[in-house]
Amino acid sequence: MTKTLKLVSLSAAALIGATLIGGCADQTARDMATQALDAAKAAQSCCDANTERLDRMYQKIMRK
Repeated sequence: MTKTLKLVSLSAAALIGATLIGGCADQTARDMATQALDAAKAAQSCCDANTERLDRMYQKIMRK
């Protein structure tokens, strides 16, 4: 996934999460939306870390 696409997907998740959080009258729904947004951010961080790790491995292999 390209960095631009990841940024767009994360921005979309943040926008949806903010909309859900701002538009909810019920505290439970707001809490669930916040948890979903946090999970999306954590998943994106994991993907970014894996991409960086794979890039480092690829660069190491290509140097040999």
